[in-house]
Amino acid sequence: MVGLEREKIVWAALVAIILFLVWKTLKELITPIVFGIAATYIAYPFYVKLGNKVGKKWSLIIVSAIVSLLSILFLIGVALWITDTLKNLYTYLDAFFSWLGTLKVPGALSSLFDAMATSFPEKLRGMLLQYTLSLPKLALQLIVFLAVFYATLANADFLAREVYELLPSTNREISERMLTKVKDTVDAILKTWLFFSVTKGFFLSIGFYVFKLSNAAGSIAAGILCIILELLPFMGGWIMWLIGAMLLWNRSPGVAVLFAIYGFIMISPLPDYTIKPKLTKHRAKVSSVVALVGIFGGIMAFGAVGIILGPIAIGLLFALIEVWKEYETKQPSKAHQSQDA
Repeated sequence: MVGLEREKIVWAALVAIILFLVWKTLKELITPIVFGIAATYIAYPFYVKLGNKVGKKWSLIIVSAIVSLLSILFLIGVALWITDTLKNLYTYLDAFFSWLGTLKVPGALSSLFDAMATSFPEKLRGMLLQYTLSLPKLALQLIVFLAVFYATLANADFLAREVYELLPSTNREISERMLTKVKDTVDAILKTWLFFSVTKGFFLSIGFYVFKLSNAAGSIAAGILCIILELLPFMGGWIMWLIGAMLLWNRSPGVAVLFAIYGFIMISPLPDYTIKPKLTKHRAKVSSVVALVGIFGGIMAFGAVGIILGPIAIGLLFALIEVWKEYETKQPSKAHQSQDA
């Protein structure tokens, strides 16, 4: 008996040492690994549909090539415009939070905006500089991101089966519900909210550049702010194109009207009533407050990877609460049955 206990202690110590070494090895690469897995999750439906037409092998090559090209363009954009983009983003954020301070909103929301105004710009600056000051480091992380993306996409079906097989046999129903909650949260955050917001930010950047509201760096910064606004309750990208149209009005009312039409159709609110309902039709919905707290709280706590980890953590908390409430409601009935017996 003593020998068995000693063996358990040795194995526990060995597992702890291995986990510590793995953590030290992967600590600096957690962000590209998580984003690589998240990108696989987003691209998988497209990969499957394309695979039905051209075969899995060619589908994997095409999707990986597209993501690789976008990653290279991202690296080039960082090298060319990051300094000016940060300057413009700071200017936009300062003006935006100053405007927020003038709004009459409920006390709780006002406190949240004040906290964001003091901490979010600095956190965003530190996060962006961490991944952009050293181009070799950023290039290494992009290579890791692409490697993880390719490997997980190529083995997606196998990995999904392995995850379900790793679920404990005891209380398996609870484990499956937790896994379903993670999937629902990731679906709502990645495939709907973030994807939709990033798409709007992209179109706003294109609009700012084409209509000559700003240079490339300023347009990218405007797109980033548009994404942030889309994540805030009661806000949206319409604020950005409305400001752009007001600035253009002094130059040319006709061009301002054209930009407003472009913003209405491509950014907000038309896509919210035409495209977004189709994206969310068969998916579980996540409260905007939960998503807001999860995303911004995650960014404050974990950096860039918190965009994904924050909402998932809060989603798991709500899943635990739901399971606990159901368990508590079943307890009296079980006790009643035992008394009857």
